[in-house]
Amino acid sequence: PKIANYHFTTLFPNLGVVWVDEGVSFVMADIPGIIEGASEGAGLGHDFLRHIDRCRLLVHVVDVSGSEGRDPAADFDAINEELARYSPDLAARPQIVAANKTDIMASPEALEALRAHVEALGYPLFEISAAAHKGTRELVEGIAERLSVLPPVTVYEPEYVPRAPKVDADTPLDIQHEGGVWLVEGPWLRRIMANVNFGDYESRMWFDRTLRDAGVFRRLEEMGIQDGDTVSMDGFEFEYQR
Repeated sequence: PKIANYHFTTLFPNLGVVWVDEGVSFVMADIPGIIEGASEGAGLGHDFLRHIDRCRLLVHVVDVSGSEGRDPAADFDAINEELARYSPDLAARPQIVAANKTDIMASPEALEALRAHVEALGYPLFEISAAAHKGTRELVEGIAERLSVLPPVTVYEPEYVPRAPKVDADTPLDIQHEGGVWLVEGPWLRRIMANVNFGDYESRMWFDRTLRDAGVFRRLEEMGIQDGDTVSMDGFEFEYQR
């Protein structure tokens, strides 16, 4: 998965198989970082909290470096509060705490305060540095050991998802650049927008793929659109980013 030294680098859940030992492995889901307000739609958390519903164990990564002047224990509590608001069942899921960036830690006292806080709640804490691969092997082994005794999560009946409508995008859309705004209009665009829930991640991704397959973004780029320009599609406005 893409990583970098800025917030919200991870934009999509990433699934991977973690090898532990001969015959021992598990699937891990790396999800975008959750922030305060995620249960109400802030940041990217609202789109992805439901992806954790299938996980038997949560690995809660906490920055203990002190590089941003944050309190690790307060951060830990804030994220768990978001989990509780989203789903009490999810908040009760077993957790392992990974205290990350210990190699550049400014204050060992902050780490010990976090350790005392989470262990009092019954959560084990592992000291790691993801960048330096320090403690990561122990963390992986700890996860595998815990998973070996945890029961499977409840499997729910699949929800019915309506089939996406077929789109006849042969008719070119009308694209105009007026007053700094790119206006995109057309009958088939209005029809598909009536089927898009812009508050839902999967629905937005279907909309994006449909426009790309129809060559709409390519045509906009040929006409000179730039990153940061405003696009208006049947009254729905967004900032264009390649």
